[in-house]
Amino acid sequence: MAQPGWYPDPAGSGVPRYWDGQRWASHAGRPPVGPGHGGGSRRAPVVGIIVGLVAVLLVVAAMLWQPWNSTSWSAPGDTNTARPTGSQWNELEPTETPSSPQPTDEAGRPVACPRIDNPEGIRQGDVYISGQMSFRGVPGWPEEGGAWTIDFASRRSGQAEVVAPGWIAVTAIGQIDTSDFSSDPRTAATQVSDCLSSSFFYQTLNYRERLQDEPFSTSEGVEGWIIRENYWNVPGQPVTGDEVVVVVLDAGDADTLTLFHSQAPIEDQTRKDQVDAALDSLSRR
Repeated sequence: MAQPGWYPDPAGSGVPRYWDGQRWASHAGRPPVGPGHGGGSRRAPVVGIIVGLVAVLLVVAAMLWQPWNSTSWSAPGDTNTARPTGSQWNELEPTETPSSPQPTDEAGRPVACPRIDNPEGIRQGDVYISGQMSFRGVPGWPEEGGAWTIDFASRRSGQAEVVAPGWIAVTAIGQIDTSDFSSDPRTAATQVSDCLSSSFFYQTLNYRERLQDEPFSTSEGVEGWIIRENYWNVPGQPVTGDEVVVVVLDAGDADTLTLFHSQAPIEDQTRKDQVDAALDSLSRR
């Protein structure tokens, strides 16, 4: 008999069949190739499967990506980035610091804070009174002088103490007219704070730092709003800046709101404590 090997299939299949020296293999098949004849017949189907899987993946990727369609489904872009890419945002070229946004009259005074020439408020000893409200002044400070710092308020009175050449600490109370300011204490407090920081009242301002902006209530329940800010000066001033307090209260007068205002140097904790004590004494008379 012939030596073991691959021979034409005696059944005429046209595919070689293996002869082991005694009998034919049960199935015809192609002879193995490569060294050792180890896996030619098995490797071919594996390669075919891999090629098929790759083709399927390419089809799926093309369906998801759809490069021919600019509105196709895809992973969404980052629309919540901390740094927008539009021209409205440029960290390298900050915009010029704006001046007071309020219009001014012919004297340069902000229109939002018109000067009021009504009679001054009342002082009884160390108690300063305006409308239905009053506060107890800082012991040892001058009895007068603070009213001019809120000359946009009527029935005003208060104290002003010199803390450095050309610089004062203040406590003051007055009435602001709801025809000039909002009748809402929160909005009016913001308007007053903006007015006080304008170039007419505060010519050396560098920037403002908001410390407190919230509802306020006196000990007996008169409601209003408080804004506390640091007004930092440009360099070279006698003080680094002021801690400025604005409190607006609705004491029940339909035409006016009560304003309490104080300021003291940022670095002077003693005076800041003194004006806070005056604020704490604010009450209905």
